[in-house]
Amino acid sequence: MTTPINRCWVFWGLALVAVSLDLGTKAWVESALLPGHGRTFLSGIVRIYHLPEVNRGAFFSLGSRWGPNANLVFASISFLVILVILLIHLRPTIRQSAYLSAALGCIFGGALGNLHDRIRYGGVRDFLQLFLPLGQDSHVPLTAVFNLADTALLLGAAMLLLASWREPCPKGEAAAR
Repeated sequence: MTTPINRCWVFWGLALVAVSLDLGTKAWVESALLPGHGRTFLSGIVRIYHLPEVNRGAFFSLGSRWGPNANLVFASISFLVILVILLIHLRPTIRQSAYLSAALGCIFGGALGNLHDRIRYGGVRDFLQLFLPLGQDSHVPLTAVFNLADTALLLGAAMLLLASWREPCPKGEAAAR
């Protein structure tokens, strides 16, 4: 019988990469662009903005009308997500899976990056938006303005969704079906 391999290094490695890329790109945008200005890349498909205000809400500015309370609510949610992810990753069967450790590491790093912003800046610093080119100088927004922490959260959630389809059911659950 072989000893199970602990994949904590995958979890912590991806969490560190996610939070470092997130905070690093946000710092770069703030140093390279004046507030209210931006740059376009890849023929207008990618735009980077230095927004003059932080996003106190969530995706698509959900809850931003709640004012400062929105930031408190979403900071609390981020903190709870971080705690839950840590507790889930303590399970030996989870730590043995490189795939699940990677997914949870992405979510942990993304939540930590956004929580940092909420505590330090009173909201999340969003700066990136994707567009669909329709022709000569015509582009339609594909996304709201977001950041790399949001990308890590979405990637981790997508990986967990895929894992729920690809992982076989434990023997006891398969018999119950």
